Amino acid sequence: MRRDRRLIHKLLSQSLSPTEVFYTQKLLRKNLSPDDHFGRSFSFMAMKGNYRIMKNKLRNSNITKNRMRVALLLVLATSIIGLAPAFSTSARAGSFSINDVSGNYVWHAEGWDLGGTNGKQSVPLSAVGLITYTPATGTFHVDLILRVNGTNFENLRDGTYTVDATGHGTMTWLSGSGLTKHIDFYIVNGGAELKWIDTDPPGTIELSTIGTMTKQ
Repeated sequence: MRRDRRLIHKLLSQSLSPTEVFYTQKLLRKNLSPDDHFGRSFSFMAMKGNYRIMKNKLRNSNITKNRMRVALLLVLATSIIGLAPAFSTSARAGSFSINDVSGNYVWHAEGWDLGGTNGKQSVPLSAVGLITYTPATGTFHVDLILRVNGTNFENLRDGTYTVDATGHGTMTWLSGSGLTKHIDFYIVNGGAELKWIDTDPPGTIELSTIGTMTKQ
């Protein structure tokens, strides 16, 4: 652009008078000025557009980073919550005692007994009732509603119990016929529940019984 303007200026200087040259240069400046301004304006607009694009990219990048931070925090929180029961259980393991089984529990049991017409058939049994544990003396008292082969009985018994550091416990008492009865249980949820099975020796009347005792 500058070279063209210089060439025009040289040709005009050679063919026109000084006054005409001055007037012509003025017209040329006036005619060429809009083109120059247009080029400068276009360059400024391009720079402004690039700035907006970069600004939007930066804003989108910040939004993405914030979303990633939130997602990572949620994953971390979920992991901590999921591991909490494991930490609680591991911290409690090996520290149980007889004091973890105390007060009233609701007894519920199902199993099989010997009965029938000849006393040698397998017949169903179930039981529900209330059992009270006293850790100071290591004793319990149980009052059960017992159903054997369709017949209901009331069963009142007293016995002794133990609990070791692993949460394993035993119960022993005498049946109505004078037989020694045995139950083994494990503590669940810090003593809120006891899961148990009948562990009588072979040849006893009760074949197999399982049950749950739930803190009342």
